[in-house]
Amino acid sequence: MMRFSKFLKVEADIVVARHALVMDETKSKAEPVIFLHPEFAKRSGVKEGDVVEVEANGRTVKLRAKLSENAPENGGIMPNGIFASYLTGFDGFKRFKANIEVAEGEPTSFEEILEKIKG
Repeated sequence: MMRFSKFLKVEADIVVARHALVMDETKSKAEPVIFLHPEFAKRSGVKEGDVVEVEANGRTVKLRAKLSENAPENGGIMPNGIFASYLTGFDGFKRFKANIEVAEGEPTSFEEILEKIKG
C-alpha cells in the first residue's frame, strides 16, 4: 500500500536537547532519532518508527521517528550530538527550522556523518 505522506514535506521547529548523546564508542552506535510531537507527526503523515529525512541549511540526515508529548507542538527534539551539529553547522545555535519528510532506507550512521564532514 502506498502512503500519501511519502510525498509530503513539512517545515518543523527543531530543538536540540542537551546532554542526550555524549560522544563515546557506545553512543556512536546509538540509532539516530528525532522525537516528534504526536499531533505534528499525525499532520505530517509520520508514524512511530518511520525513517524521516531532516533537511536544514542544505544538509540532510535520516533519523528514526519517535513520538513524544515533550516535543514542540510544531516539530521535534533532536538529541545533542553529531547529527544535530551537522545540520546546524557545529557552531550554530541549537534551535532551527528544518524540512521533514518520510524517507526510505535506514537512518544515517555516525560514520556517514564523519564522511560528509571530511568532504
